[in-house]
Amino acid sequence: MKALLRVIPILALVGGGPLFTACESKSNTPDYEARVKDRLKDAKLDDVNANWNKDEKALHLSGNVKAPDEKQRAEVLANEVVGTSGRVVNEVKVEDVDTSEVDNQIEKRLDKAFKEDDQWKRDTDDLSFKSKASVVTITGSASSQEIKDRVTTKARSIEGVKDVVNDLEIKGNGKQGAAKRD
Repeated sequence: MKALLRVIPILALVGGGPLFTACESKSNTPDYEARVKDRLKDAKLDDVNANWNKDEKALHLSGNVKAPDEKQRAEVLANEVVGTSGRVVNEVKVEDVDTSEVDNQIEKRLDKAFKEDDQWKRDTDDLSFKSKASVVTITGSASSQEIKDRVTTKARSIEGVKDVVNDLEIKGNGKQGAAKRD
């Protein structure tokens, strides 16, 4: 009986170990989305939504606010939570501010920059650009990570672009890709 009483605590520790480990590892991965939503709610920014994209390590803010300072405050709050673990993409729209003309101009500049530049074979990479509140989302395909990164860099250099979300799929096909090699 005494031997059984000595074994029970050891079995409890061994059996409970995985539970503690699972809880511990889960707490090591912060829930940025929930934390930002709580901060936005506390700041009475109820019409701003937060969505964490773990693949791109980015927190996307969307929704509507009444004034530009509210948009900025939402971004500051999100950056405080995310810190250096990712980035914040602010696609929040300000009421009574029409960004459609600016977004159209950005899309035209991007289209022109990639069509007129000899280093890009537009028909190979199937690039598509969508601007929302001066945040550009790129879709389509690229033949390599290098090409995808170069597309991002070029898109960021276009006048009026505040941020870039590159959703290009990498599809290796044995071809050189979209950039001509010198």
